[in-house]
Amino acid sequence: MKQYDTFNFPEIYRGIAMEYVDYKHSLGFKYSYSEQSRVNRMLDFIYANSESNPILALQSELVNAYASKRDNESARNLHARQSHIRQFALFLNLRGIPAYVYPKELVKTTDDFVPYIFTKDEISRILQEADTIGPNKNKFVNTPYIYPAVIRMLYGCGLRVSEALALKCEHVDLDNGILVIMNGKNNVSRLVPLSESLRQYLSMYDSKVERAGNPYFFPALRNERYSSLTILNQFRKLEKKVGISQLSNGKYPRVHDLRHTFSVHALEQMICRGMDPYCSLPILSTYLGHKGIESTEKYLRLTKQYFIDILQFSHQDAEKIFPEV
Repeated sequence: MKQYDTFNFPEIYRGIAMEYVDYKHSLGFKYSYSEQSRVNRMLDFIYANSESNPILALQSELVNAYASKRDNESARNLHARQSHIRQFALFLNLRGIPAYVYPKELVKTTDDFVPYIFTKDEISRILQEADTIGPNKNKFVNTPYIYPAVIRMLYGCGLRVSEALALKCEHVDLDNGILVIMNGKNNVSRLVPLSESLRQYLSMYDSKVERAGNPYFFPALRNERYSSLTILNQFRKLEKKVGISQLSNGKYPRVHDLRHTFSVHALEQMICRGMDPYCSLPILSTYLGHKGIESTEKYLRLTKQYFIDILQFSHQDAEKIFPEV
């Protein structure tokens, strides 16, 4: 059975917290350390603002207070908080503990989000700059090799950052050009084929990197793996150096946008080869590790304007490929 990193919940609510986390695991959700830390913040709020037994006092006033928007809070974070307290209340009700369930229709969605699609020129500039990275301040000799390889894998395979960094050497078959993604999002495992050019690049990378017993394909110090935050910070530095503009919200495109970019460029390539878009989506869905084609359709519907502006699709054709649901 897969082992999960466990958040160190305070003793006062550790029992109910771990019971809830175990419940989520039993349903197939990864519920990683970061998700558990959100649960901790939620329970900390509940216990700090309850006069009587907190779990037996999850009433509408307390729930609504937690679910209300905070100053300068992003829609994404608000959505996460509202979803967590709603799901926790549903869990309590299943246990026979009455709790107010925050209405689903009030949960702030993030459907207005539009991912950034890098141009092929921008990708080229980022990779060229990544290839100039030298050893870090700790003189970690692998630094010049790891960042360029991670970015190439993210763009070339459409992996989630966490999936790439979790790869162990045993899951990377460079002879046959296959990545084995174990327990990805929603615990979906899959095989991801590499292009020949990426296979050759990763083979070169593998011959240069020093592991000293570290099992990870992208090894950090002390037998650990690189953190997503480390990759995110380095990627932002690269964007600034090559002149990627800030978005209207003042932020730079995310490293996760490489996954969106892969999806769009892959679909673009299949369509340009004459494949029917509806036949292409199931292939792309499996490759990305989505649980169903609906997730892939939603993923690409966010970038519908790209197909109109860049590929010169008519609005009618774009609507046929990405209808509103």
